[in-house]
Amino acid sequence: MRAFLGLEPDVSTKLAIDNWRTTSLPPYPTAVPAANFHVTLAFLGTINLEQQDKLQQQIAVMEDISEFSVNLDIAGYWAKPKAFWIGCSNHASAHLQLVKKLTTAAHSADIATQKNAYQAHVTLIRKCTENPPAPLVTPNFTWRSQAFHLYESLSTAKGVVYAIRQSWPLMPELAVRKRI
Repeated sequence: MRAFLGLEPDVSTKLAIDNWRTTSLPPYPTAVPAANFHVTLAFLGTINLEQQDKLQQQIAVMEDISEFSVNLDIAGYWAKPKAFWIGCSNHASAHLQLVKKLTTAAHSADIATQKNAYQAHVTLIRKCTENPPAPLVTPNFTWRSQAFHLYESLSTAKGVVYAIRQSWPLMPELAVRKRI
């Protein structure tokens, strides 16, 4: 299965991002559907059932990570993948801690991960040949991440669909503090 670990914005945030894109950017035929909005924590690529099982075992024994807020407040464009995105100018320490732990878990499960510097982002447009004009309104979307997910990327006749295969809760900050 082709997979990644990620965060899912709540429905109201997805709709707000979609509305911002519609009102701030010209229309693009390759716009990512709002249902597919997510923040990747670790891209896994194609993994087999044994790797998936090892990964799930590694995640099951990870130390608790507290909930954190994700604030999408910058826009960017990557020329090589031809992707326009909105992302975080600052990452919560718990967010970066989760990325590091999941990358370690993936490596322990014999899954290679990307070595690029981490930039939390939501891809809004794929296959755009040039950077869209600067939006008139700066993005500013925040949600509280309370869980992370194992996603499977499925190719369908209507395009790619990201199906959540398993979810793990993040701990409320007070619960983490009480354990210390």
